[in-house]
Amino acid sequence: MKDGYLIDSPAPGKYLSTDSSASLPASKFYLPDDLPPSIDLSPAVIEANGRAMHSLGRLDGFWSEIDDPDTAFGLFVYKEAEQSSQVEGTQVTVSDMLRSGSDSKDVREARNYAEALRSATNTLAREGRSRENLSLTLVKSLHESLMESGRADDNPRPGEFRTGYVWIEEDNESGFGKSIRFVPPKASAARSKMGNFEEYMQSGGEYPDLVDIGMLHYQLETVHPFADGNGRVGRLLIVLMLIASDILVHPLFYLSSYIRRNRDEYTDLLLAVNEEGDWNAWLEFFLNGIREQADEAFSRAKLLLRLRTAYRDRYSDAPPSVRALVDAIFVEPIFTVSRAAELIEMSNPAANNAVNRLEADGLLEEQTGQERYREFQATEVLEVLNRDVEEIPSPGELIAE
Repeated sequence: MKDGYLIDSPAPGKYLSTDSSASLPASKFYLPDDLPPSIDLSPAVIEANGRAMHSLGRLDGFWSEIDDPDTAFGLFVYKEAEQSSQVEGTQVTVSDMLRSGSDSKDVREARNYAEALRSATNTLAREGRSRENLSLTLVKSLHESLMESGRADDNPRPGEFRTGYVWIEEDNESGFGKSIRFVPPKASAARSKMGNFEEYMQSGGEYPDLVDIGMLHYQLETVHPFADGNGRVGRLLIVLMLIASDILVHPLFYLSSYIRRNRDEYTDLLLAVNEEGDWNAWLEFFLNGIREQADEAFSRAKLLLRLRTAYRDRYSDAPPSVRALVDAIFVEPIFTVSRAAELIEMSNPAANNAVNRLEADGLLEEQTGQERYREFQATEVLEVLNRDVEEIPSPGELIAE
């Protein structure tokens, strides 16, 4: 935070004094202006927007050619939940969310994220993919689905806007202690700003949709309307706004991975908008992230589809239970025999025979080492999902093959 209260005139907000009675380790908070800002988009931003739209169009076109994209690539929802959770500093993985008995608070909240994304996407599909169907009611319901009530002195108030101050800390350069990096607006001002947020989220303005989404994400993180979970809600809304803007049909996209890899630059650029009005640097960063993650999602989807096609060809003459399980492992790649029976809608003996066949062929690996309550994982499916981004072929390389 800059010293004093004065900010250069291009900045889209101002610092104001905190209430004298506030229990806050800072004397000021930041109050952002209403959306939209008046800015001239730089040539770099305009180019980044075009590249991002191209990558999103290629991704959406790929899914439209597949009969069952939600079934084939439903694991992407878990991938977004994993990456979003890791932005918050946890080590939760897709496997943790799928494995039975993994019920820590971090894992539960990551599962909540995946379910909230699915539920909100279904709501948009039912009510219509339109920005008019995005609302503060939806934003609050996302928060309520995501968060778990904590102790009396550490309660994120699921589904409710905060009633007091919050602040963001950072490590001191000396390495000892922490200092205040940023203080969002006081609670009453935050609630007021969210009214403008809803209006702009529903109507848009003179800017391209992706630029609008970047501006809205900045505004939500700056206003910080909730006591906790603002980042997770903001990252969820990126996906939902892409769907509501009719840019994507399916929620098979995860920007959280880009934010996790570039966390320091992400937070620095948000602060630079606050204090310097540097919208173009933020928007170029955001749009480059959209493009990178659309390309990564396309490549992972292409690899998963290629693997599923190979499995289907390999087992085209196998019993129905085996063929059904081959498809099911792309929906849930970690399961017990009883869960396999539910997935393929057959008896436990039929599921057990199918599991044994795929285990003998190396498609499945037993994880517990026990004779009872055995749990299996589809190793190759998880490998594609978890492969480091540096090891993922580019879309051009996969298309050329």
